[in-house]
Amino acid sequence: MRSPLNGPLEYGLRVLVMLTEAYPQQLDINHLVLLDHTVLHTAEIGGPPSIHPDHPLHAGELGVRRAHVEEGLRVMLRAGLIDMQAPSTGIRYQAGEEAYSFVSGLASSYIAELRNRSRWVFERFATMSDEQIRQQTMVIFRRRPADTGTTSSERQAAPWNG
Repeated sequence: MRSPLNGPLEYGLRVLVMLTEAYPQQLDINHLVLLDHTVLHTAEIGGPPSIHPDHPLHAGELGVRRAHVEEGLRVMLRAGLIDMQAPSTGIRYQAGEEAYSFVSGLASSYIAELRNRSRWVFERFATMSDEQIRQQTMVIFRRRPADTGTTSSERQAAPWNG
């Protein structure tokens, strides 16, 4: 059996929370991948404490995060909680009609923290252009320490231009 941790359901819930907090904004997959990383690691960008613990190689998560976010989107699309739009700018996702009611009914501290971090992130970074997303993704990859013993505070000192 596949573990629910870091699986499609967890990614789907995170994306659902982010889209609910961003509503009525529609986001593409690139925004969702970067924002998913950012919501979990807010301390790196001068925000509230991170939800997930810091570890030296978590920047490498971006390499697999896109596939996981896509799987999570499929789960929430099948559940009817996320809507997919196809405007001329490409495929975009938006919280569905029942998303807010569903998310509001989840009573765990993890969901509450996701909602708080998502609000904080969206206030600062949700309107980034595609070029800004590419730049920020590169910043995150550059922060990945080589086997040099880079400390958390040294990684946190790297600029993030959201």
